Amino acid sequence: MEGTWSLIVSDVARITGRRAASDVVKQYFLGEAFRYNVWFRLVGSASLKGPLRMLARLALRRQRYRLGVNLPGSTSVGPGLLIGHAGGIVVNAAARIGRNCNLSHNVTIGANKGRRAGVPVIGDDVYIGPGAVIIGGITVGSGVAIGANSVVVDDVPDGVTVAGSPAKIVSTTGSVDWVNRRQ
Repeated sequence: MEGTWSLIVSDVARITGRRAASDVVKQYFLGEAFRYNVWFRLVGSASLKGPLRMLARLALRRQRYRLGVNLPGSTSVGPGLLIGHAGGIVVNAAARIGRNCNLSHNVTIGANKGRRAGVPVIGDDVYIGPGAVIIGGITVGSGVAIGANSVVVDDVPDGVTVAGSPAKIVSTTGSVDWVNRRQ
C-alpha cells in the first residue's frame, strides 16, 4: 500500500495535473469534493492511531453528511480517485476500486445476495457515470466506461463501454475519452 501523502497527491493530480503540495491545499479549501478524498485517505492510513484516528473518522463522517458521499475509510481504493461531483455516492466498505477511477454523483457500488452474492471489484482507469449502480460479486475490468443510469449486475471485460439496465456492451472504446490521466 502506498503512503497516505502519496495517495493524496495522486488524487489531486487527477484534478490539477500536478503533484504539488500547494495544489493539495488549494483543492482542499476550494475544490468541491477533494476534502472528502483527504479525510478518506487519512482514515485509511495505517500510521494514524489513537485520538488522531478518531478525529479523522469524525471529520470523514462530517464530510459524508455535508457532501452526500458514503465511501467508508476501510474501502480499498487505488491512487488517483476522482469524485467528479459529490452527492448520492454510496460504496460498500468491502468493495475494491482500482487506480485512476472516476466516481460521478448518485453512484452506488454495493453488495448483493443470491446468484451474484458479494461485492464488486473494479479495475483500473474506470469511469462510472452518474446514477450508475454496480452490485453483486462481479468484476469490472480495467479501462471500462459505465454509462449514466446503468445497472451493472454481470462481469464486464476490459476496455469496453457498457450502458443500460441491465448493462450491455455498447462500444469497444472503453474509458479512454472519459478518464482524466493528467498525472
